[in-house]
Amino acid sequence: MSVLSTISDVARRGRNIVLDREIRVGVTGLSRGGKTALITALTAAFQRFGSEGAAEAFPLFREYGQHRICYGGIASVRDRAVPPFPFRQAMDSLKASPPSWPSPTSDVSEIRLELRYHDDGWWPGGGGLRSLYVDIWDYPGEWLLDLMLLDMSYEDFSSRIAGRLDRVRPVADGSAWEQLGAGLDPLASLESQERQMAAAVAAYTAWLKSCKEAGLAMVVPGRFILPGIHAGARLLQFVPWIWAPPASRPPSGSLYDEMRRNYDAYREKVVRRFYRECFSHIDRQIVVIDCLNALMGGAETYTDLNETFEALLENFAYGGSSWWSRLFSPKIDRLIFAASKCDRVTNDEHPHMLSLLKSMVSGAAARVRSGGIEPRYMTLSAISAARCRQLPDGQLALFTDYPGERPFYPGTVPDSWSRGDMEFFRRGFKLRELRPPLLDLDDDLPHQRLDQLLSYLLGDKL
Repeated sequence: MSVLSTISDVARRGRNIVLDREIRVGVTGLSRGGKTALITALTAAFQRFGSEGAAEAFPLFREYGQHRICYGGIASVRDRAVPPFPFRQAMDSLKASPPSWPSPTSDVSEIRLELRYHDDGWWPGGGGLRSLYVDIWDYPGEWLLDLMLLDMSYEDFSSRIAGRLDRVRPVADGSAWEQLGAGLDPLASLESQERQMAAAVAAYTAWLKSCKEAGLAMVVPGRFILPGIHAGARLLQFVPWIWAPPASRPPSGSLYDEMRRNYDAYREKVVRRFYRECFSHIDRQIVVIDCLNALMGGAETYTDLNETFEALLENFAYGGSSWWSRLFSPKIDRLIFAASKCDRVTNDEHPHMLSLLKSMVSGAAARVRSGGIEPRYMTLSAISAARCRQLPDGQLALFTDYPGERPFYPGTVPDSWSRGDMEFFRRGFKLRELRPPLLDLDDDLPHQRLDQLLSYLLGDKL
């Protein structure tokens, strides 16, 4: 991109911010939390705007009718160097025969949405037809956790991992890489131990994958799991040093010195760039959490999730926002915690699911309140695969679109955390992975409370 093009883009963004015509929404979620489905559903909703029946399709988006939204769609991306979010491929998957869920995200992508509405304002520049642009970035959930490394030295990172090894050992045993690493000499040259270090890195990576499979959230560094373009790069050659610290200052070229240098390069060249591109200028944030899967993992995964989001949100700035601060010191002025995939429980369990969400993110929510904003909470199904109906005997049950699949009652959800409630849930709840809904080409994507989310995110901007 040329210098003139860059200056032009910056000027255009500045003008849109001053006129309140642009917001950046950060969709924060871990792997398999429902992030890609949510971005797909939001995009499909925008494309529905302006067409007949749109107001009825999103009744809780009250501002839709009040401001006479007349158009919605995909706009030209802001950064042409970033791949576009694969919306069309996602929709093709959902409307295929048989349908499939969109493919997991493997790299950073962006989508820019536009809606047009009638502005009845009396102020200068008000009145007439106006546009609001919404920028959303997608990224692999595995990479999100790396943000907690931004302000951690190699020693801090090592201490953090050492502190959780015993806690997660019941579900993910790290003995293999612990034993391999114990044989390394931190003061000896890397060259003399390169093969042993590579074995330790491979074993550590295998442990991270086992943590992920067990439902644990704090899986760092994320690119050990999904390296992308960094596969095989030198900066991925390190493990946390959880053993006795070096007896003296590690000399240049020693194994410890090289691992610390690799970690620092990873943090600065990979993680900081990722943060700068995807998160440093967001105005509003949606944190999507799969509460049910976390609960099924037991006490270790539940506690791990709470600690993970509390650490993650330390890297974002929260507080009131003006056009001046949005230009030079952006802050997140609205945040919503969403318990995703609520279509996997009957409607009477949604209040319990909401209470559970609040207890799961209590530490993270306190961090947000310290910035001066009050987070919102909701249960959400961006793309619903089951519907709740009442059986003849009065029992609520879930129905899918597939012939031969009988209605089912998954069970009850505890409204707060306790070890006893968790064990009862794990024994009695039937957590089913649902297939996508069966849709015709012109069908809307079914949802639960996506319109409520749109109202909270966009209502005050119209």
